[in-house]
Amino acid sequence: MVLRTVVISLVLGLTIWLASLDGNATAPAQLFLIGIVVVTYASTIVYALLLRRGVDPERLVWPQLGGDLVITTALVYVTGGAQSAYTFFYALSVVGAGAVRFRRGALVIGALSVALMLAVGLAAWTRLLPLPTLARVEPWTATAADLARQLGLNLGALAGVTVLSYIFGRELQETSASLASQRQVAADLLALNRDIVRSLSSGLVTVDLEGRVLTINQAAADMLGNGAARSPGKPVGALLPGIDERLRKLTPGGTLRRSDLTLPGPEARVLGISVSPLRGDNDTVIGRVVNFQDLTELRTLEETMRRAERLATVGQLAAGVAHEIRNPLASISGSIELLGQAPRVSEDDKALMAIVVREIERLDQLINELLEYANPRPRTLVRFDLLSVISEVVQVMRQDKSRGEVRLETELPDEALELTADPGQLRQVLWNLCRNAAEAASGAVGGAVVT
Repeated sequence: MVLRTVVISLVLGLTIWLASLDGNATAPAQLFLIGIVVVTYASTIVYALLLRRGVDPERLVWPQLGGDLVITTALVYVTGGAQSAYTFFYALSVVGAGAVRFRRGALVIGALSVALMLAVGLAAWTRLLPLPTLARVEPWTATAADLARQLGLNLGALAGVTVLSYIFGRELQETSASLASQRQVAADLLALNRDIVRSLSSGLVTVDLEGRVLTINQAAADMLGNGAARSPGKPVGALLPGIDERLRKLTPGGTLRRSDLTLPGPEARVLGISVSPLRGDNDTVIGRVVNFQDLTELRTLEETMRRAERLATVGQLAAGVAHEIRNPLASISGSIELLGQAPRVSEDDKALMAIVVREIERLDQLINELLEYANPRPRTLVRFDLLSVISEVVQVMRQDKSRGEVRLETELPDEALELTADPGQLRQVLWNLCRNAAEAASGAVGGAVVT
């Protein structure tokens, strides 16, 4: 549109200027030329306003081509009809139609141009329309032979331009269709690639050879958080602390198969990273692709499994040691009981034997605790009355004569206190508390009270 306006302005401006230098030029002809320029500018402004209002450019093509033919016909008529120097404007319209409307445009505008050129040539020669003409341009003075020769040359040239424009339009249409198809394929591939990267469950970050982030997928942004989606252009070390050192150790085409990277923070996270080269169209290395997954839960599970294996080993060892220790302890305990039943055992011997039996029981309790630690049984959660469990433990503890002068007292509320827990483990806890308290207070002079 701009080129069209510039060409018409230059050509008609030059024509008006030359006509003004010729004193024989008629004023109406000059005014007519100025009118053509005004109409051209006005139509251009209208087209521009319609485009700014969002009108589809395809809807303006045919009106613009038709307007150009009208302006060209008027210009040719006023400048001499078949003898006009501006008949090449018809050829320009045909070429333009072939460029924007391909084969159909070239044929339609070419046929109209031939018809209009023939009509305007005959109209000017026969003075059918009394329009003003420039000085020394009198098409009606030409002979029929001259008119036929001039029209034949112009129409032949225009027909040749039409054929060439048709061929040009066909090639351009096929090329445009091919480009549109390739553009659609490229767009589909780009969308597919974008969908694949977005659908990956692992993090994917691309960096250039200087270590700056190029792209980051959604999974990586979700894993890293804290504005990671705005990382392109920033150093990769700010996104993944510690990885820049590993990248520097790699050659441009080197790879890192699998490596753990621990991210600092309140809750340490472990990422399993791998690095591969990012290659361009000509297979040159233009950066690196960093792929990573969050292995925190996996590493925690592995550590739990290793701990469980160690506990299982300790449990097996504890069970074996307990078996080996309990056998001699049972023999010792049985022997002490037999010695205590002998008729001539002094009181000092009985006291010593009681100490031995008490220590044997203490060793057996330690073995039970070791077995409980090495191989804890699963908890059984039930709802029960805590006060009844406390009463049972205290009552059994009071029957233990080994605590000496230690007295156990309780201060319990009247109403029941129910809770959900493992009564067996809670009973063991209470038993250990009472026993430890009794042992700690057993050495007091005059007895002691444990509440």
